[in-house]
Amino acid sequence: MVKTRIVVGADGSAGAVEAVRWAAIETQLRGVDLRIVTAYHRQSTSAAAAASAAAAASAASAASAGEEAAAILHAAAIQARAVAPDIELRVMALPGYAVPVLLHAAEEAALLVVGSRPDRGLPGLPHGSVRSQVATRARGTVVVVRGRRNPDTGPVVVGVGEDASAAPVVGRAFAEADLRGAPLLAVTAQDSARRPGSAAENALGGAPDSVLDPWRARFPGVTANREFTGGDPGKVLVERSQQAQLVIVGPRRHGYEGVLLGATGSRLLERSACPVLVAR
Repeated sequence: MVKTRIVVGADGSAGAVEAVRWAAIETQLRGVDLRIVTAYHRQSTSAAAAASAAAAASAASAASAGEEAAAILHAAAIQARAVAPDIELRVMALPGYAVPVLLHAAEEAALLVVGSRPDRGLPGLPHGSVRSQVATRARGTVVVVRGRRNPDTGPVVVGVGEDASAAPVVGRAFAEADLRGAPLLAVTAQDSARRPGSAAENALGGAPDSVLDPWRARFPGVTANREFTGGDPGKVLVERSQQAQLVIVGPRRHGYEGVLLGATGSRLLERSACPVLVAR
């Protein structure tokens, strides 16, 4: 089944604003629909009854959780329309905690998009937890929008190893580069990383490459180079993200509840200078 929807989480924070804008542009680029989702937590009757008189008076003068959610979605829709006025758009306010609400909403989505370092965060989770839990528990592909604003230039960067498990992630990177009309840089970083051949061949991708060559044949319009370098993979990819428009990483392995990103993926979620796509 072809998935024709992008889901993005909104909570009114600066990080979520950037995520909504990025998701709207991506929606237009892909020719799919956008669904903006916010979660809100209903206070129980017993909890409300136990509140102090001062707190009750304050609550009476404030908007209800549902009204606040509606305001967040209204603002998010305006932000999305500002960058992509012609997209098909739907907004949804759902009761519950952020991560399960977003995961459920995105079950049939092509992408689930979240922001990074929210000012307030969606309900039920401490600061910064939404992006990491969504990235590791979603069944589909997740994009964490972070770093500099409007990163629409530069290559698509993908971190790859030498084993067969790299192939699907590299294929996804080629597809993303082709969609954007961008070059691709595949980075293999490890201590004392070396590749047979001259330094010029390694830099220009002139030597045969069992990882990239099959995808070069399928995506002839994508200029793809391979970089072999020494160093910690997470640090190297964060450095490359400074000039990239998207960094793609695959899960280290699957765990009981989802995927385990490992040190490289976790570092990118914290420090990348551009959006990070966690490919499934």
